Amino acid sequence: MKKILIADDDRALAKLIETLLNNAGYETKIANEGATTLRLIKEFKPDLVILDIMMPIIDGYHICKTLSEDPEYSPAPKIIVLTVRKEEWDKRISHFAGADVFISKPFEPSDLLNKIRQLIG
Repeated sequence: MKKILIADDDRALAKLIETLLNNAGYETKIANEGATTLRLIKEFKPDLVILDIMMPIIDGYHICKTLSEDPEYSPAPKIIVLTVRKEEWDKRISHFAGADVFISKPFEPSDLLNKIRQLIG
């Protein structure tokens, strides 16, 4: 079973995404801030991280960069940035930092599932 970590400080949205993914057959965990996200990536070893950019303690850009550059996280999970930010430069920074996919909120659940299936099956 593929594992996905949902990293978002919006607890209600994280639970909705968790339900969506569990119903689609994925094993999930939730982190509500950046430091916990990095710790859970080491412990849970997810295949993919759904990552909000605007989170307390450590933001999503820093997490992306850490995962792509720090050998401690190798092999790094795939990353979907899921954020309210919509500017083109947000997309560019996310990809530069190591994100595989950028999705703006609000989003269609079917679009998120399709992107996940493209990345990890």
